[in-house]
Amino acid sequence: MSYERDLIKEINLLRTNPKGFADKIAAAKTYFKGNIWRHPDAKAGIKTEEGPAAYDEAIDFLKRKASPVEELIPSKGLSKIAGDFLGEFQRDFNAEVEMDPIIDRYGKFTGNFRRLVEFGANSPEQVIINLVVSDGDKSRGHRDALLLDNLKYVGVAHGTHDTYRTCSVITCATQFENTVDSNDTPNF
Repeated sequence: MSYERDLIKEINLLRTNPKGFADKIAAAKTYFKGNIWRHPDAKAGIKTEEGPAAYDEAIDFLKRKASPVEELIPSKGLSKIAGDFLGEFQRDFNAEVEMDPIIDRYGKFTGNFRRLVEFGANSPEQVIINLVVSDGDKSRGHRDALLLDNLKYVGVAHGTHDTYRTCSVITCATQFENTVDSNDTPNF
């Protein structure tokens, strides 16, 4: 399985079983020492702003407030959009990327459109855990976006990053029409 396919699988696990995904966050929380999170496979720890408290808040939210929603359908066009955003963030971590020209290159969306970016995770599971926990972002906007019930389509891209080792980009839309390729099913 490819990294991108596994990333979509993790998104859909979260969406269809948020209470079960809370168990993954609880397991990841065991790698804290103070506010430093260090997975056994990682060479170095990651200093967090909120420490285990953000994990506790995410677990509580998923177990008490989150409701299951439908799986997202993979989209080749949205994956190409995610790939273009990935390229921008690989060049400049703080890139202020204008979204409309990139979206217009591959298609048209209606309803909601969300772009989520995560740096440094070692696995697709950790990408989604990091987005759900959203350490340092009190709005928890990434978590809310992943659980929006009106989103139907998803695209993903993953690559290396000079500073943070990895970068993953997820794009989601309520409706998406691929104007470049009539077959919108990704082949990863």
